[in-house]
Amino acid sequence: AVPVLAMAGGLVAKPKLAPTTGTLPTHGPLFVGLVIGVILIIGGLEFFPAQALGPIVEHFQMLNALSAVR
Repeated sequence: AVPVLAMAGGLVAKPKLAPTTGTLPTHGPLFVGLVIGVILIIGGLEFFPAQALGPIVEHFQMLNALSAVR
C-alpha cells in the first residue's frame, strides 16, 4: 500500500498541463468506442480458447468412453 501511496503523491505533485492536439479527450465518443472495443476484444480472447478447443476435447472424451465400453 505504501508504494501506491507514494506513486499517487508523485502524480498529485505534477503540474497540470493544457490539452494539446495529441490529447485524447475522455468525454468524447471516440474514447467510449475505444474502451468498449478493448473490453470486447479482451472478453473475446478470454473465451476463445474454450470455444475453439471444446469440441476437440469432447471428441476425445467420447472416443475414450467408447474404448472403455469394449
